[in-house]
Amino acid sequence: MRIKASLLIIGSLINPSIAALYSADHGDIGIAYEDEGDGPEFFLHYHLGENAILDGSPVGNAPDGEEFEPGDITTVVPASTQATMGSTTVLNTGTGVADGSPIWILPQGDNPGVPFLGIAAEELDASLFPGGVTFSLGSVTSPSGSGHFSLWQQSGISTPEFFFSTNSPGDTTAGNELNMNSGAHDHFNYGFSEPGMWEVELSVSAMLNGTDLLTDTETFSFQVVPEPSTALLGALGALGLLRRRR
Repeated sequence: MRIKASLLIIGSLINPSIAALYSADHGDIGIAYEDEGDGPEFFLHYHLGENAILDGSPVGNAPDGEEFEPGDITTVVPASTQATMGSTTVLNTGTGVADGSPIWILPQGDNPGVPFLGIAAEELDASLFPGGVTFSLGSVTSPSGSGHFSLWQQSGISTPEFFFSTNSPGDTTAGNELNMNSGAHDHFNYGFSEPGMWEVELSVSAMLNGTDLLTDTETFSFQVVPEPSTALLGALGALGLLRRRR
């Protein structure tokens, strides 16, 4: 117990933002409204499928996976996701990346060895939230302080539809907001303009029974092309990882 506690202290002093590393298979950024003993709570969280890879091993334990606090997870954006602007059909206005420059993209499709990260409101009861929910992009911290993050969908060679963009919010569908029906689930491309640690703040809001506004805000961490030392810190942080619930 003393060794475990010491490792946790060392890990938190070196970099408190790095927790367990989510590196492959299906997971969601989800919103739920549930009573876990202290009254109903509206909360953003990670929901990782049973085959999602967390610190090198499948999450397992439950057929529908596990839920985690956002601060307990860092999503890995591996080197294999690097693309070159100009070789893709991504609009520069949304990504803020010039032709010929590198960009790292978590894809909306399921690729082996890469996180398949969706956004979900499927845990919400449509009878309680008939108007659905709205996800909003808040502050984004990039490694250099001047990088750009974007979220979009694209089918084939069609024009991409941007939902979030730090470079050009006016080119998004609803001013950096994503509206989703209760019970819905979808996948997107997540674009990052430079390697390193990113912190992306997301907020969600919905009307309970059409009368009461509920909100929550959380920060989600992304490590683009992690170094070996990052993986070590992730392992240290994972010693204290607490699953929110099954």
